[in-house]
Amino acid sequence: MKLTISKSKEPKGTIRGLSMNELDVILNIVDVADRRCFNVSDKDDDRWYSNDDFILVLNDEQRKALAKVGNEIRKIIG
Repeated sequence: MKLTISKSKEPKGTIRGLSMNELDVILNIVDVADRRCFNVSDKDDDRWYSNDDFILVLNDEQRKALAKVGNEIRKIIG
């Protein structure tokens, strides 16, 4: 997996070489956060606050993929 973030005027990021498990984990996280954690009524000024615990069910392979993605992100952000 290769994760890069450009730090220009408009920062952009790319992720290349993801396995299907790694991609599945990211898609599941985004889907759960979008559907369950943030409602229009939760918006306060320009910030959104989740009204629900972030619940995500992963199998063993997806959990390993999540750890791998998390490690790559931490390498970039320090």
